[in-house]
Amino acid sequence: MSGERDLLDEAQRLIAALESHPDPDVSAGVTALLQAIDTIHRTALTHLVTAIQGMAGEAFVNRLVADPAIRLLLMSYDLLAVDRRLLAEEALDAVRGHLHTRGIDVELAEVVGGAVYVRLHGVEGSGVPLEAVRHDLEEALRSGLIGFQELVLGDRAASRPTRDLLQVQGLRRAQRPVYRRACATGDIAPGAVKAVDVDGQAILVANVEGQFYAVCNQCGDTPLPLQFGVLDGAELRCSWHGCRYDVRTGRRLDGGSEQLAVIPVAIEDDEIRVAVSVEPAAGS
Repeated sequence: MSGERDLLDEAQRLIAALESHPDPDVSAGVTALLQAIDTIHRTALTHLVTAIQGMAGEAFVNRLVADPAIRLLLMSYDLLAVDRRLLAEEALDAVRGHLHTRGIDVELAEVVGGAVYVRLHGVEGSGVPLEAVRHDLEEALRSGLIGFQELVLGDRAASRPTRDLLQVQGLRRAQRPVYRRACATGDIAPGAVKAVDVDGQAILVANVEGQFYAVCNQCGDTPLPLQFGVLDGAELRCSWHGCRYDVRTGRRLDGGSEQLAVIPVAIEDDEIRVAVSVEPAAGS
């Protein structure tokens, strides 16, 4: 994704230079041009995404936005809300295999703004210096997670869990997730899943050792629900044809290309709440 991000940074630099041009006519002309381009592109992209969703469904859209360039384009027009935890997982995957061969496992604990909290397992007996592991993780996050600022080894101090949505800063109004009640925390025992309908969306909530995750309740491109599957740790095995998914990231674990849409989760007053849409942040 770094190439696309470099292009975006360069475009922002050029726009800023033209908007601050000493000739007011140049500045005004650039502003008018950008507004016209934005209107044309936003309208066309909105219609295009709506048509794709209507004809092919959310699963196909999820496969499209796995491409970093498509994802960045849709995010820049507020057409895609992306869970930063999912993006952090994808970034860390770039070094997980290498570290695993040295006996080190990387577990993503939490993503809060630009800070990524990671638990490391097996470092002591690996013979690899901790700073070398930290360097590899930081490089992967800088390359794959827009807005990454700090890597923290360990857990964050206890506070109300939140899930942030990625924004392309400086281009569009900031958005915030809109959370709706899914069920009570006591409704789902550890190692169990529960199917819920939230604002017309079929969602599957999973309890992985006391941590709650939510994904779309649909196996790949099919209409078959996942609620009858078996949860083993973070792995969910589909009851229909044995597909295996990681409910934390939505990734297919048995070689398939499908990926489940991961839905941000927040716990408030013993209630599990899921983000079903976004809205402009206050003051933006």
